[in-house]
Amino acid sequence: MYSDSPPDSFIPMSSTFLVSLTFIVHLSLYYLLYSDSPPDSSIPMSSTFLVSLTFIAELRICVLATHLSYDAPWPVRKVPLRCTPHFATYHLESKTYCVVTSLAEPTNQYYKFNGEDKELTVEERNERFPYPPQERFSVLLFSPVSWEVIPNTKMELEEWEHVTCLKNVSLAYEGTTSGLKGYIALGTNYNYGEDITSRGREVVLLISPSLLVSSDRMKPRSGDWAGTIHFIQKAAIAYLPIVPEPGQPLTKNRFKMVYSKEQKGPVTAITHVLGFLVSAVGQKIYIWQLKDNDLVGVAFIDTNIYIHQLLSIKSLILVADVYKSISLLRFQEEYRTLSLVSRDFRSAEVYTSEFLLDNTQMGFLVADGEQNLVLYMYQPESRESFGGQRLLRRADFHLGQHVNTFFRIRCKIPSSQDLLVGAADKRHITMFATLDGGLGYMLPVPEKTYRRLLMLQNVLVNHIAHTAGLNPKSFRTYKSSRKLLSNPARGVIDGELVSLFLGLPHLEKVEVAKKIGTKVDEITDDLADIERLTSHF
Repeated sequence: MYSDSPPDSFIPMSSTFLVSLTFIVHLSLYYLLYSDSPPDSSIPMSSTFLVSLTFIAELRICVLATHLSYDAPWPVRKVPLRCTPHFATYHLESKTYCVVTSLAEPTNQYYKFNGEDKELTVEERNERFPYPPQERFSVLLFSPVSWEVIPNTKMELEEWEHVTCLKNVSLAYEGTTSGLKGYIALGTNYNYGEDITSRGREVVLLISPSLLVSSDRMKPRSGDWAGTIHFIQKAAIAYLPIVPEPGQPLTKNRFKMVYSKEQKGPVTAITHVLGFLVSAVGQKIYIWQLKDNDLVGVAFIDTNIYIHQLLSIKSLILVADVYKSISLLRFQEEYRTLSLVSRDFRSAEVYTSEFLLDNTQMGFLVADGEQNLVLYMYQPESRESFGGQRLLRRADFHLGQHVNTFFRIRCKIPSSQDLLVGAADKRHITMFATLDGGLGYMLPVPEKTYRRLLMLQNVLVNHIAHTAGLNPKSFRTYKSSRKLLSNPARGVIDGELVSLFLGLPHLEKVEVAKKIGTKVDEITDDLADIERLTSHF
């Protein structure tokens, strides 16, 4: 810093200099092109066209989609919403996406106690006073074709009402009509402040290209045509198709409110099991049955502190607590009972959880608040599980990022059946997304493949240069602020580390393969098979 003033005129001040650096990185990205017939030859016509000739004498012209961005390992399309999205779920029957969004607006109103009731108070300040923002939630319906909001489907929620969970559930309806049907269930919380007891609302919506019409409205008045609709009189309700608006074919899908009722506590999580609705209301978990547009209580169980996620497979329910780790529940339909099967005895701040499926084996994958991924398993025959009361920790991995969501995809079934990593049709990839904007996956592999990649990982730790001098084996070890009474389970292969084997020179590959007693081709085939099983995009 330069100044014409004499040194005596300097005033000592504390300052902070912020330096911003911008880099332009050019990366070479490749995308796999799957075809039913292998190409014989190809030639690029321009930067966006590719002409190929297949073995069955077909000339194909390939064009890159203009609405996708190819600056990432996966093609990305960004849909502007002009609001904050919170939840999104896919409705299979209508082939639409239900999205919960919110828009923050300044407000000068708040609730306060007035005796035993709450009172809405309006605070008036000068025009320069910054009022606090208040979020207003709404439910939208999107078309996966154009990614636009379907007209006349926006549903505004009440003021001070926040959506805490959203899920597509399959419920068995008992009443005038019966059967398993897909509904959109959401739970809310009325956020009036810390001084007012929290209450919520449970909402069940139906997305259908038809309207429910009572049979009383369809009874014949007079005439010979009475017998032609005799079948309608026997039914309590009937379905009439919605005629879409001219030029807007997507308007045939509408929201229909099936059930809406205020609960005694906030509805923090929701799912379904065996055709019944499962919801976490306050410190209890309830099982509901949908009957005549009403939810009838079937069973309940007390929980720990705050349940923020519920997952189900068949009759099992995985419960994630915000501080007390996970628990496994079982619902017995014939006895109408909900019981605790097993749980994790340790305390953990669970961000999210998901099932990890490998043929006939199932694990419970958990992301905690200390940036770890932990795999639990229910093994009642083990002595450490105390007869099945305790979930056993079978693997752990320090990711270094907070994971806020999981989702499962079945492994991609390639054309070749001689895969080294085993059968792919009965295994799922557990994908995860982080708060830093990253995507990754966990894939179960057979024991033989795991042992080979584990030896490769141990050799590469000492063979290659570490990034910034950091040891990858030490970094990926489970980390906890509390003192643990057991050693880390490990059991997870670092995919980024073992993939560096493909970039080594050929002589170094041979040297590394000799150290673990295998061949270069076997390691390459293992990594290639894993890539083929996970290349969905």
